[in-house]
Amino acid sequence: MQLSNTNFIFSNQPRYRLARHGLFWGVVQLYFTVLYGVFPISYFLHRGYGKPEAFFLGFFSSGVSSLVFMPAHMVLSYGIIYVLFPRYLDKGPYWKMVVGVILFSFLSASASALLSTSVVAPLHAWLGTSRARGGGLTYLLMAGLRGGITVGGFAAAIKLVKIWYLKEQAYRQIEKEKFNAELQLLKSQIHPHFLFNTLNNLYALTLRKSEQSPAVVLKLSQLLSYMLYDCNASEVPLEKEIAFIRNYIGLEQLRYGSRLDVSMNFHGDLKGIQMAPLLLIPFLENAFKHGTSEQLEQAWIFLDLSVDDHVLTFKLVNSRDADTAASTEGGVTSVEATSVEATVGGIGLQNVRKRLELLYPGRYELKIQPEEETFLVDLTLRLPRELAVLKPNKMPVAEMPV
Repeated sequence: MQLSNTNFIFSNQPRYRLARHGLFWGVVQLYFTVLYGVFPISYFLHRGYGKPEAFFLGFFSSGVSSLVFMPAHMVLSYGIIYVLFPRYLDKGPYWKMVVGVILFSFLSASASALLSTSVVAPLHAWLGTSRARGGGLTYLLMAGLRGGITVGGFAAAIKLVKIWYLKEQAYRQIEKEKFNAELQLLKSQIHPHFLFNTLNNLYALTLRKSEQSPAVVLKLSQLLSYMLYDCNASEVPLEKEIAFIRNYIGLEQLRYGSRLDVSMNFHGDLKGIQMAPLLLIPFLENAFKHGTSEQLEQAWIFLDLSVDDHVLTFKLVNSRDADTAASTEGGVTSVEATSVEATVGGIGLQNVRKRLELLYPGRYELKIQPEEETFLVDLTLRLPRELAVLKPNKMPVAEMPV
């Protein structure tokens, strides 16, 4: 049995509980055997015994004595951790627990005094290691109280540490579940938001009876397979996220045709990098919904993504209609990015900022700069170097040429 196993410490199975208690009382036995073995060893050496015999007889004498006193120590230890703690530690009243400790201490000291006079003293007399002791019953009670408090204090401390640890773990589990629930909610908002926009694109093509409609359906199924399977993991390879971005932009280009000019650059250390899935898509959705779709003339989008020493830099600039910009922002600066998100980006940009705060707190810088005819998003993200454990991919994402 490995002591590092958490079952050994926290399991309520009988075999683990017996092993824990056996280890504790074994340590107590060893502690008192060594502590109180000095006096009989000195006595036997003084009587002319050799060192091996003196050490053996001395430790044997103190070991038997500590074993005899163990039930008295158990009275206080188990009284505290199995009677008083369950009843009064969480809900009180604490004065009852104090009274209980005093009562169990008296019972432990009385049992120790009784064992001392009826068992330990005759044993030492038989071994010839008896020492003169004064004080009578008072001395025996104080000696028993000292030993009981020593052992009971250690037992209570161990129990308190276990209780604190279990409560801390329960609190962390609640926080983790709350974090995952909030993150999952934000993630789930992306899926219908993205699907709604993409179906709008498909609807526009079908109205024109475009021959590209089957290609749109095929690419949409590839994108959805990525969202359904890969995006269940906490992190995905950056290369797959880039393939998803290319496919998404490809769908938008099918919709807008020659009216949209797209420039994309992906460079740097892209291999082996992991990041949260669908983190950058809301920026693209915002660029098309509030930029390209509102322009009657030529629209353009510039995207640059690079990775250098696990620092991801994402820059997205899109054109937009000057009249729409003036009616929405009225010259808002990047300092007021949050209000801009609420006005221009809707749920998308607010969502991504919340996800960044949850997933990468203190490790990102997001700048949103609306201008009269352009809209700039500049994200710097310091990605962790350790790789997350990913779920196996069931369906590959095919990359659509743009």
